[in-house]
Order: sequence, then structure tokens, then C-alpha cells
Amino acid sequence: MFLAQVAPATAPAAVSSANKFYIIGDLDAVKPDIPQSWPDVVLHNLGYIALAFVIGWVAKKALGWAATKFDKSPIAQAAVAAVGKALPALLPAYALLFIIKENAPYLAHGDWLHFAAVSAIFLTSLAHTTAIFYLVEIPIAWARKVADETDNKLDDVLVPMISTVIKISVILVGGFKAISIIDPKSSEAILGLLAGAVVGLAFASQDTIKNVFGAVMLIVDQPFTLGDFINTGTHEGKVEALGLRSTTIELMDGQKLAIPNGDLANRAIVNITRRDFIRAQDLVHLEVNTPSEKIQQAVTIVRESLVDHEGFDSRHPPLVHVIEFSDWAVNIRLMYWFRPANAAKQLDFNQKLLLRISAKLQAADIRLAAQGTPQPR
Repeated sequence: MFLAQVAPATAPAAVSSANKFYIIGDLDAVKPDIPQSWPDVVLHNLGYIALAFVIGWVAKKALGWAATKFDKSPIAQAAVAAVGKALPALLPAYALLFIIKENAPYLAHGDWLHFAAVSAIFLTSLAHTTAIFYLVEIPIAWARKVADETDNKLDDVLVPMISTVIKISVILVGGFKAISIIDPKSSEAILGLLAGAVVGLAFASQDTIKNVFGAVMLIVDQPFTLGDFINTGTHEGKVEALGLRSTTIELMDGQKLAIPNGDLANRAIVNITRRDFIRAQDLVHLEVNTPSEKIQQAVTIVRESLVDHEGFDSRHPPLVHVIEFSDWAVNIRLMYWFRPANAAKQLDFNQKLLLRISAKLQAADIRLAAQGTPQPR
């Protein structure tokens, strides 16, 4: 008995709420009416719609031109351009809402009012989604500006990734919102299907998800940046690109190698570019029957050649020692540290060093051994 009394009281409120629309207002309060001339009404409203499209088109062109004048301010440039792109969608949608509001009595007379209101709100929702899609370029431009000011080039890679994710999210949320306006039950069913599809894709695309998270970890940890020369344990080369799925490395022979990010994130990565110095070592082979005083003289010659050498690092003084008497030679090992870590300069210095040592040994009548050739003692 109590339920029977409550139901009639709440039902009209629910219906009234369902018939209230943004800008258009409460459809239940509209009194049907007949216009004096339908052709005049149609032409009048089509003129408003056409005017909205023209204004939107002109605004897009004008603001697009104005955006080119903000070369020194990328954020302002993105804002002006985004507003220009959004207006051609927003102006006709809002013009349609006001037209339906003004012509609501005429539409109610033909039982078209509710359909027109729902359709207009649906189109407005799509216009809002379109506008947001363009307006997200403003924070993206700010993020791009911040990334350009950092030394790490991986930030430049992160911005396009985030931009793509945000824009896809805007499209999905906007589309779902628009569908819910037409049929809330259908939107719930679609949401359930999407949830099931996401779970299915998660199981079917475990490797892809692993690689995406690997890309995120590489960007967060920043073991390298674009252009760095790295060693992954199995390959050595320059980092050329970092994508959502893989990282591309240009090998020493010019070949391009794509390594899945999930695999690369779990490897020990040696960043050759970031080292402060280069440690170099070499062997000087003296004939096995070289007298001990000549061996000592050879060690002195090598040490003197490394005193305050080019690229000298006071933290790591050079080391020169006799390390082995083999079957064919007396081996003297030289080791030095070259700073900064410029491979080309280090190789050039190493060549000069070896030639200088060879000339001094020849001048001192200290003979070098031929590798692998047994020498009489």
C-alpha cells in the first residue's frame, strides 16, 4: 500500500528530469505552437547554421594565421591554434541548441522536440570532444617546451607518447559519453564489452604490454638518451630511437637493430658515452734474450713517454710494468687513462705514443720481438 502511494509521486519527477536539457531547457514546459510560415522558419534557421559554419571557418583561418606570429612562445601559439580548430565544431553545435530552444513550440507541435533535443545534445557532446582533442595541444606544448629545456633527449620521446595516450583517451571517453546520451543502456553494454575486450587483450598482448612498461622504465631510469653509444652485453652501437615497443640501435657496421624494450630494460647497459675517461692499455714485446738493464731502460722509456701526457688524469696515474717472460718475448704492459672520453682523440694520441716509444727503443738499440716467433735465450 505504501509502495503504491510512493510510485506515482516519484514517476513525474523522473520524467521531468529526463526532459531537461542543457540550454534548451525543460521540454515538458513547452507549449506546442504552429508557425505562420514553415519555409520562413526553415530558411531562417538554416541561415543561422550557415552563419555559424562561416564564422567558425573564418575564425579558424584567422587564428591559424595569428598563431604563426607567436614563434617565440610555443604555448601561446598552440593555444591560439587550438582555439581556432575548436571553434568550427563548437559554434554550429551551440547555434543548433539555441535554434531548437527558439523553435521548441514548433517542434513540439510535430512531436519532434525530444528527438531534436537529444540529437543536438549528442552533436554538442561530439563538438566538446573535438574541442578538447585540439585543446590538449596546449599542455602538450608546455610539456614539449619543458622537454626541450632538458639535456636528456628521452624527454622528447616521452612527450609524443603521452600525447598519443591522452588523445586516444579523449576520443574513447568522448565517444562513450556521446553514446550514453542517446541510449544509456547501450553505453553500459558497450562499457562491459570494452572491459571484456581490455581483459582479453591484456592476456593476448602480454609481450606488448611488457614492452610498453619497459619503455616507461627506460624513460624513468634514463640509462641512456638518444645518440648515446651503449653496450648491451651482446651488441654495441648508438641509440637511434626509442618507441613504445622497441629501441633501435645503429651498430658499428651500420645495421639497425631493434631490441624489445622489455628485454632491454632487464639488461645490464653500459653507457659508453657517459664515461668520464677512457682506460687504454697495450703491450710492448721485447726480444726474450734482452739483457735486464735494457729491459729496465725500456720500462723507463715507456714511463717517460707517459709523463703528463695528453689527456692526463691526475686521479689515475699511468702504470708501466714488466708482467711476463713468455717463450718468445719479455712483455711490458702500459696502462693509462685518457680524459675526456673522446675515442677519436684517444686513438690519435695512442698512435703518437706507440710511434714515439718505438723510435726511442730503436735509438737505444732495444729490439722488439716478432709475435709468436721463438727467440734463443
